[in-house]
Amino acid sequence: MDKQLRILVVGAGVGGLSAAIALAQIGAQVDVIDIKPDNSVPGVGFGLRLNGMRAVRELGLLKQCLAFGTKPSGLTYYDNRGRHLSDLSYGPDDGDVPSILVMSRIGYLDVASARAQDLGCVIRMGTTVASLEQTPESVAVTFSSGDEADYDLVVGFDGINSQIRHEYFGAKYDPTPAGGVAWRSAMPLADGLTDTTFLQGHGGKIVFSPLSADMMYMVLTVAEEGRPRYDPADMPQIMYDRARALMGDSDFMADSIEHVRRSTSVAYTPYSTVWVPYPWFRGRVMIGGDAAHTMPPYLGSGAAMSIEDGVVLAQELAKDQSLLDAQLMYMARRLPRARAVHERSIESMHEEFDSVTPDAFQRRLQFLRDLEPIANEYANRLLALPY
Repeated sequence: MDKQLRILVVGAGVGGLSAAIALAQIGAQVDVIDIKPDNSVPGVGFGLRLNGMRAVRELGLLKQCLAFGTKPSGLTYYDNRGRHLSDLSYGPDDGDVPSILVMSRIGYLDVASARAQDLGCVIRMGTTVASLEQTPESVAVTFSSGDEADYDLVVGFDGINSQIRHEYFGAKYDPTPAGGVAWRSAMPLADGLTDTTFLQGHGGKIVFSPLSADMMYMVLTVAEEGRPRYDPADMPQIMYDRARALMGDSDFMADSIEHVRRSTSVAYTPYSTVWVPYPWFRGRVMIGGDAAHTMPPYLGSGAAMSIEDGVVLAQELAKDQSLLDAQLMYMARRLPRARAVHERSIESMHEEFDSVTPDAFQRRLQFLRDLEPIANEYANRLLALPY
């Protein structure tokens, strides 16, 4: 576009900060707000596959992420007795870009915040939008603090419970419960664990993934109807009980599972999904990331899809075309790709949870032995496609 754009990014999480960086790199004047008072995240790690890491490189964050992240060489599936099922690859690296990097979420937020501010972005925590008023030329924003500003574009990267989506796209796109939950905790690295390990149990799985030289994170995913609320003080014991239910009387990885009972960093997340159909904009108000397409983390690509959104939006806004043309090209590039990853993630979740009865459990184990390597290679090739 032929002028410096003034853009408001709502949301200072992984997607919002990544979008802010990408937009600032094309010369936009970017403000970022977030309703949270700070970006502290309790003991949670996440992984970025090749597509996410390519986008990280475009944001100028590759070196920083490689410095504190861990690169598994692959992942291994076991059953709940510790019997080997299959070895899976994350696919080939792309030069200096690894096919997978596991890192702490707060670590990424720290380096992304620093990069955004170095590029001139203004980040205001504890602030949200009180009202928006669009004209053909701009968006007038009144903040919760009472001050006002005009922008060329407002972009909501404010997550699954997006205020921007709810208020400007409609309540019909609010999150839909997916029927599963994730329990997460950071803990000391298990002796000898160098790669990501999946343990398939009855109706769910446990994941152990190295975060650093001395730390790993454990994720437990299980089908759970309803959305119960738990006292945080009880969550370590509940997570432990869920893990023991998946593992039965097996002592495989028992020491690490026992450590959950002493954890001070258990996080509980009921899975929900969001899918906003075409288009992800209403005039000069847009959404991206989890605000537009929340998916369960079964391809490890929820965060990566959010980062890609910001990079692609900046690429289209940098071209010599109108705002509407940029938005249409953004949708043409993002909608099919996000939809494919969204659908495959949900399919993978249901396949995992369909393992409760003895017969279903044996079918799941047979699938993991024989067909999961093929399904995994499909995911690798899907994610490696250009965004």
